[in-house]
Amino acid sequence: MRFEDLINKKASRLSENDTQLLSYLITHRDSVMDMTSREISNAAFTSPATLTRVSQKLGFNGFSELRYFLKHEGDGEAPAETGYMTSLVNDMTDTISLLEQTNLTPLVKAIHNAKRVYLYGTDWGEKRACELLARNFLACRLHMYTVPSITEFKWALNDVGPEDLIIVISFSGENDELIKSLLKLELHKTPFISITPLSKNSLSSRATFNLYYVSTQLRISAVEDTEYNYFSTLEYVADALFRYFLDIYKM
Repeated sequence: MRFEDLINKKASRLSENDTQLLSYLITHRDSVMDMTSREISNAAFTSPATLTRVSQKLGFNGFSELRYFLKHEGDGEAPAETGYMTSLVNDMTDTISLLEQTNLTPLVKAIHNAKRVYLYGTDWGEKRACELLARNFLACRLHMYTVPSITEFKWALNDVGPEDLIIVISFSGENDELIKSLLKLELHKTPFISITPLSKNSLSSRATFNLYYVSTQLRISAVEDTEYNYFSTLEYVADALFRYFLDIYKM
């Protein structure tokens, strides 16, 4: 989604001052990439708190996510000009950057304090990441329940409460059946972590906590409507979440 389209979609939530700030970001999008939040807010005659507030109105957790989105806007729309190995290095570098900007403490505390943790991945690659999380945390004697399909996921949602935790991994974050089923989490006040590629999607916007990774879609075949998505960076994020847990609770 283009940044301007995202602004139009959220227009009803934006004040005139918000629009002026976003206009500044669009007009100066090249220079703001190398500026601090304080420098941007001074140049735009606003405050860092306003930058954060406007970013959240657009669905981002904070300004760092908005800036990242603005920097990489349209990356997936143009034909790839880099080699496949280079794209992997770039994806890993960008994912590490996202992790460095994320406060993982609330996430690992939620895992540590949960009575039960359920893992649900929407497809093959996502399920592999769920299995990786379950396997790693088993070493800490923390058992996570991996849910095999949406049917069993709905079963689990009938029995969760505020003392439980759900971790949902989705490449698109836009599965209609999944999103509808998550309404039960709101009713039961059950927190959940979403893990998705960095994009504005229905899943991450509803989650209590968010983790993001970067994954470039590979153009291997000329056949239309054929996707080649790979999950090296997703598994890296899953491993990072476990290692941060070890840093907090096992050192």
